[in-house]
Amino acid sequence: MATIAKTPTLSKNNVMRIGISVGAAAVIWIVLIIMANLFVRNEMAHRILTLLGGSSLGYIQFICYSITIYALFHLRDLNGYIKNQFKGFELKLLPEEDQLILTPEEVADIKLSVIEIEKRGVVYLLTQFIKNTCTQYRNNQSIPETMQVLETQIVNSKEELEGKLNMLRYLISSVMSIGFIGTIIGLASAIGNAHLAKSDHGLSILTSYLSVAFDTTLVALLMGLILNYFYHQYLERMDVFYAQSKVYVMDNLVSRIYRHAND
Repeated sequence: MATIAKTPTLSKNNVMRIGISVGAAAVIWIVLIIMANLFVRNEMAHRILTLLGGSSLGYIQFICYSITIYALFHLRDLNGYIKNQFKGFELKLLPEEDQLILTPEEVADIKLSVIEIEKRGVVYLLTQFIKNTCTQYRNNQSIPETMQVLETQIVNSKEELEGKLNMLRYLISSVMSIGFIGTIIGLASAIGNAHLAKSDHGLSILTSYLSVAFDTTLVALLMGLILNYFYHQYLERMDVFYAQSKVYVMDNLVSRIYRHAND
């Protein structure tokens, strides 16, 4: 299936995604509260569920879950886009036979074939790289300048995609920040109610505040680990795509013209 080689953006229906993220996080919070009440006699299970936000004080975890789910939507868009770009290699737009030399006329034919494919709606970043490289060679038949144009367009395209990561980086850092905010709120609540330490009941209340303080940071760090894993997985996939694109065009187009020029 064809794809238009435009950089991805967040869904136009952004409000719906926010609603889905908040709703899903709310469901998770409610389920955790219910399960925590069911396992109240199992100390370890109850503690783990409370840590994850299974109490009325788990609103910080709820916010972390909402941001994480929303960020995962964004990561899905980015990953889907870059995965789709790999399909450009399946078109076999360039000759891959060993020792094959391309004449200027054959380079022009390659460009025309790419244009014909794009007219049918099959547009990838790779087709643009090939088309622009052929155009540059046609203009002055300079191999060094053709290589430079290829390098420049790949760098510019990659920088544009990396620019789309600003919102994602903000979401990942905001999860961490909210976790620390929860810690500060918990510690402030404990300090503000330090007088309750005089009784056993008051001491348990203070302990709950301290637990909330550290639980929020732990959950935020866990969510951050999840998001960073998928984030760096995307970065790796993006790096591989651009590296393969450069090698593919260089080996099967530019270097073949270079051999012909030397002859």
